[in-house]
Amino acid sequence: MAIACMAFFFIVGCGEKVFYLGEVGTPMRAAMGVGPEPPLQLLWERQLDGAPLGGVVFAGSLALQLSTSPSLHAFNRHTGAKLGKKSYDELACGPGVLAGALFLLAVQGGEPGLLAMDRRTLEERWFHPGSFCRAPAVSGDTLLVVDEKGTIDVLRASDGEALWQVALEERVRVGVAVGEDLLFAGTNEGTLLALALADGDEKWRQELGEALRSRPLPAGDRVFTATASGKVVAVASDGGAVLWQQALGGLLTEDLAVGAGTLVAGCVDRHIYGLDTATGEVRWSFETEGVVRSSPAITGQTAYCAASDGYLYALELASGRLLWKYKVNGPVLAPVVLYEGLLGVVSEERTLYIFGRR
Repeated sequence: MAIACMAFFFIVGCGEKVFYLGEVGTPMRAAMGVGPEPPLQLLWERQLDGAPLGGVVFAGSLALQLSTSPSLHAFNRHTGAKLGKKSYDELACGPGVLAGALFLLAVQGGEPGLLAMDRRTLEERWFHPGSFCRAPAVSGDTLLVVDEKGTIDVLRASDGEALWQVALEERVRVGVAVGEDLLFAGTNEGTLLALALADGDEKWRQELGEALRSRPLPAGDRVFTATASGKVVAVASDGGAVLWQQALGGLLTEDLAVGAGTLVAGCVDRHIYGLDTATGEVRWSFETEGVVRSSPAITGQTAYCAASDGYLYALELASGRLLWKYKVNGPVLAPVVLYEGLLGVVSEERTLYIFGRR
């Protein structure tokens, strides 16, 4: 991963104190193999001023957490030292996302839209009107957003210029995803579509019969998604043919995770499931004491999941065997995030926890 040597400034309250951090790099979401293996140790925890909005965003030396107050909190990811807080006049409605030199925030209020701020100064760079409360997808300098009415806007991230737009004419409850040269979207009417990333030309569509409630996940020659009833579906990424379907116990996590031939998903039936990516067979299930709405993250050997019972679980990816668990101070609904040997999770009791290996 390339590290960009950039500055990041935070202005605290109404004063003029400015904090500086170098080595701000590109964040990594829950990609396989970038996190620590259990047992983990709690490195630090910090209180927020509101409930979490999305998971922690790591950027070089920073750990950034958006809250519903709405505020953006910055901590030193190594020590937990609080570096600053930026408050906003508009209500945030979706998780914050980094795109190159920008921090992106979806806001509601008098004029809803996507606000892009300079990561060095937090000054507004551009604003794109619309209701974009689902997490954007980023591919290089291309930004892809979808509103609940099913209109996909593709923008140039650096300056917000509109590149193309497609109206699916079906409502959408989950964000879009990007493959090598395709964009994947799932609708509330049960349609899974693949569009050309370059111009939005429709390549294929597959009618799956019920609302799609997990973001499409492209992995190799397949795309995985899940429906409102808890049916996991694998389709061929090159033509959309259904390869297998597996019915589970109910609504699954908004994001799925896949690696080492296993697809991992949490479920409202209080279970975490591991499915064979080739056949859809349930390889294992692990029962928790609460519904699982926090999206999982995996390494090459371990699936990390959190639940409304307040536990963070580490499960062996191949078997689902419990390797380690940790009790936080309340339910966890935000996703688990891995980054360069760290794991971040935030509870509904407004507490951010960072774990690792000392």
